[in-house]
Amino acid sequence: MMKKTLLIPILILQFFGGIKAYSQSFTVDDLINLASLQPKNIDHFMDKNGFAVKSSNSESAVTKISFRVKIKGNKNYTGPERTVDIYLSDDLKYFTLHTSALNEYIDGKQRLIKSGFFYDDKKDVSGEHSMLFQKGNVTIEANSVEEDGIPKYNFEVKVKRIPSTIKYAEDLLQFDSHEFLVSYFGTKNVTKDIYYFSEKELRKCSVLFSGTRYQVVFVWENENDLNNISYILIPRILPTAGAERNNISTENNEWKFENGIHPGMALKELLRLNEMNFDIYGNASELAFMVKPEESGRIDFKKTAVTLHCNGCNDIKMFDQKVVSALDVAKKNLPMYVDDVILYPSRH
Repeated sequence: MMKKTLLIPILILQFFGGIKAYSQSFTVDDLINLASLQPKNIDHFMDKNGFAVKSSNSESAVTKISFRVKIKGNKNYTGPERTVDIYLSDDLKYFTLHTSALNEYIDGKQRLIKSGFFYDDKKDVSGEHSMLFQKGNVTIEANSVEEDGIPKYNFEVKVKRIPSTIKYAEDLLQFDSHEFLVSYFGTKNVTKDIYYFSEKELRKCSVLFSGTRYQVVFVWENENDLNNISYILIPRILPTAGAERNNISTENNEWKFENGIHPGMALKELLRLNEMNFDIYGNASELAFMVKPEESGRIDFKKTAVTLHCNGCNDIKMFDQKVVSALDVAKKNLPMYVDDVILYPSRH
């Protein structure tokens, strides 16, 4: 699957007119340019833009650097208070601009919107204390806080590592926003939809490869910003408004899993793979035909939830209870197979 080049049109923040300063201005434009540099070039870039190292610390695979405005000679700096903090690791890069100028903060958010960043348009750009802007693998959090009664305004640029390959369904957990999905898989392959969580509850979601044997539903914790994975569903039948509207129907999903599970797998195969018996919810439970979420055997059913399908099993008496043994079901040679799989992200 080919990833797309990320193009980020950048804004230029306007500063208070008439302020006498002895360093160059530093904008969100500069902050994102900084994010594209190799670590060895950071010091030169910041020096060129009028900043000096305030502190630096490297431990293991993590580097933290803080920069402050460089004062020339004995002159007093009279411009906005401005610092830049950098955090570098293998998977994430953070670049944070702190400023005391309110007009930089408001104008910066407005220009991010004009530059095509996705955001929650229900929020008031001028009045919100925190807003999230997203484009591809880049997110920018704009927030305001008070320190000792003095307002501070921040732009934090977060850059996620773009995956080199996607082999297993678990690899999809790296994509923690709709925008990140689109930047990698393309706009034609990612659609916004409504997920039928229950008869009464609907959730905004993103669907990857809708109507194909590789369709996946991303359910978000933050529905307005469409980010932070609640879980992803690898379904046989797509439970969304778009699928119902377009009459989408597919056969077994073809995504493979690191633990060896695959949709369509017979219950006996699942038992052999797990190397231990497990329980299945019966018809007396609201979660009928779902594997009980426990850490039993080789498969952690808390992180990889499995629902089963069984033709003609609803009227079988052994299912007229809350829980039934998977081994007992397998001994009956009932036609029970893996139907949907739900993956939950690791919580650190």
